[in-house]
Amino acid sequence: MNNIKIKKHNIILLLAVVIISLSSCTKPVTTSETTESEKVIKPLSVNAARVVVGEIDLSISVGGSVTTANPVAIIGEASGTLKDFDLEVGDTVEKDQIVAKIDPSRPGMEYKMKDVKAPISGTIVRVGVENGSLSSPSVPLAYIENLDDISIQVRIIEKYISSIKIGEDVELRFEAFPNEILHGSVTKMDPTVDTSTRTIGITIKFDDPEKKVLAGMYAKCRIITKTVDDALIIPSTAVFYNDNESYVYKIVNDTVTKTPITKGLETYNFVQVTDGLLKDDLIVNTKSSLLGEGVKIVVKNQGEF
Repeated sequence: MNNIKIKKHNIILLLAVVIISLSSCTKPVTTSETTESEKVIKPLSVNAARVVVGEIDLSISVGGSVTTANPVAIIGEASGTLKDFDLEVGDTVEKDQIVAKIDPSRPGMEYKMKDVKAPISGTIVRVGVENGSLSSPSVPLAYIENLDDISIQVRIIEKYISSIKIGEDVELRFEAFPNEILHGSVTKMDPTVDTSTRTIGITIKFDDPEKKVLAGMYAKCRIITKTVDDALIIPSTAVFYNDNESYVYKIVNDTVTKTPITKGLETYNFVQVTDGLLKDDLIVNTKSSLLGEGVKIVVKNQGEF
């Protein structure tokens, strides 16, 4: 009976050894042993933009103040007591309008009163005397400015002098009218450079049909130095560089192709492409070190510009 129990026990041990041996011979397949063909490569998510046709320009931005022509003084031609003088700042006068009289009489002597006339048409910007006060030719009674003859005076650094010419278009913005753009042009350039600041003075005349701009206002001026119409344009953020090469990643069938381009005009936001792309080509507009020839992508956002 004991022999039978011993035999059963030996048989169980033998079966256990066999099972353990078989288990040790079977090696599970791990993720690291998956073949390259079995790996699933996730597409790279990118922004994209289409090549568009439009206008692009080069410009120089500078600020300046609105000024008028030099004020003209109203002068009495005789010494005496000022009569009939009631001008105030803001009044408008016409050329040769009589604005006051001067009584040159002295005690015991009477003289014919002298008329004081406005030398130009314009607006009174400053009054220096009062009616009834003593007047002399050396003391201006008031000052007149032609507020219709306004311009903007700016100074341009020396390196831009060769880029600017008389007649070039200028876009103007004023803080008082943030949503409006006024248009003007360069009408004058100083003949010499200021040696202390290395700048040159430029005068800009502009259209203000509603007479909204006041002397003394500050203007942001964009002087347009070169314009190209019907240019192929892409965002500057879509351009990649390697040494002297400029290129983009063009998207074809959800795959990118490295495409060299030739650039024309460049601004802070946009680049003109003169060779390498066509209108409506779709290009990557995302900077990523994972981009490369043949990389699969998915477009998450196609921007408008």
